Amino acid sequence: MSKQDEQRLLVKIATLYYTENQKQADIAAALHLSQSFVSRAITRCIKEGVVKISVVQPLNMFMGLESAIQRRYGIDQAIVVDVPDDAEPQQIKQAIGSAAAHYMQTSIRPNDLVGISSWSSTLREMVDNLHPLAVKASGVIQLLGGVGPNGNVQATLLTQLLADQLNCPAYLLPAQSIERSVEDRLRLINSSEVADVVAKFSEVDVALVGIGALEPSQLLMNSGNYYHEKMLRLLAQRGAVGDICLHYFNSKGEAVLADEEDPVIGMPLPQVRECERVVALAGGHEKVAAIKGALEGRYIDVLITDRLVGEKLISLP
Repeated sequence: MSKQDEQRLLVKIATLYYTENQKQADIAAALHLSQSFVSRAITRCIKEGVVKISVVQPLNMFMGLESAIQRRYGIDQAIVVDVPDDAEPQQIKQAIGSAAAHYMQTSIRPNDLVGISSWSSTLREMVDNLHPLAVKASGVIQLLGGVGPNGNVQATLLTQLLADQLNCPAYLLPAQSIERSVEDRLRLINSSEVADVVAKFSEVDVALVGIGALEPSQLLMNSGNYYHEKMLRLLAQRGAVGDICLHYFNSKGEAVLADEEDPVIGMPLPQVRECERVVALAGGHEKVAAIKGALEGRYIDVLITDRLVGEKLISLP
């Protein structure tokens, strides 16, 4: 987590308070902060020179772009990080992960149940940038099966690491992301170990998710938790542009597989949409269609992305 991430939030609060004349209580509600935090931040803005006659916005922060994304797609908050025009994928993931860590540091409330999607290297960057929090969450729950056919346990480790930082228990999902068949999925979901975790999906207060493109990431390829060529062709034929928790949707955000066709064990899209607060971490030009589809589907409340994607989201019809 960098000084720039901290400064970005101060600038956002100052803009809402001084330029848009919003009340502290409304700012706190919109940004998922406590009102006391907002009050202290406003005081800091004055002391540190962020607020003079007008809000001082550094060149590498994009309050106007963030506001435009929020208005166009009807989300609570957009956080746009600065990256070079020729940024490598890892640079983008690191910048988004750092900003997401700062968001978590400032917005997690006592007793929140936090869900985390697995198989996301951007979410791993966020967890790596987190410091242990004074706030104690009620738990961290794994929203997508994490044990790969090749024995990969990346998702389980990610869930446990986040729980350690949030001073709370971890609820692990002992299943693969994609089962061999729908029948296998149903059998596992009805087993007590999996059913107990899946039943808690409806209790999640904050869901941290990545957004996948149709082409599986290298992390998924390495884990074995991805669809093979035949299913990928079917998804493409049905207009799939991306996924959340490996449930695929089209450009309008509509699911492309019916429940009886979907072998994935993970938070389903209707439940994602109903979750109190969904924080999506995604960037890179190859994710633009997927991110836009997720926004159109009303799955996201907070989007953390990069400047290049942000500009594209505003320019697309």
